[in-house]
Amino acid sequence: MWGRFQLSVALAMAAAGCAAQAPFSSDWPMRSQAWETHSLARWSEPKPGVRCDRLARVCYDRNGPELSLTREYFGKDAAKELEERIGGDWRRDTVYEPARGVRCDLEEALCTRRGEPDYKSTREQFGRKPALAVTAPDGTIRPDRRTLCDPTRQICERDGLPSVDRTRFVFGDRAARELKEQLKNRP
Repeated sequence: MWGRFQLSVALAMAAAGCAAQAPFSSDWPMRSQAWETHSLARWSEPKPGVRCDRLARVCYDRNGPELSLTREYFGKDAAKELEERIGGDWRRDTVYEPARGVRCDLEEALCTRRGEPDYKSTREQFGRKPALAVTAPDGTIRPDRRTLCDPTRQICERDGLPSVDRTRFVFGDRAARELKEQLKNRP
């Protein structure tokens, strides 16, 4: 017998269009890892590298909308709708939205947020190399609000001070070791 919480969870998920067809165990509301981490959020990550939009009932992998994943997590009807929407060759859709306000283009290996190239989203979706191409008009890389990176010197500053950790994140271990050595040898 389901308790009040489990029943409210099931009703909320049914309203979002994902309860009956989701491939979870019989005690699904309590055991689903996606449920535990993302609650009633629109987006879920049922496994690494997969994002599912509960509202649109579409799952994405690194290459965009993924028919087999959509079928797996939302059922045959959702997969059929996706196939009809993007045509017979469902991999043609090269632009997808992995998160609210973020659009990624597979052909350009670039993500934008509010129309502007976004380092963080590009890094998450395509990796370090494509993300390094996301520069501000002045040629710098801004992985977050407090960090400014210079691609020519391969050094990042956080709050105006050199940061080994942020340098490692953006440029890799070699650049971080070089910065650490420079900071150690400072007078």
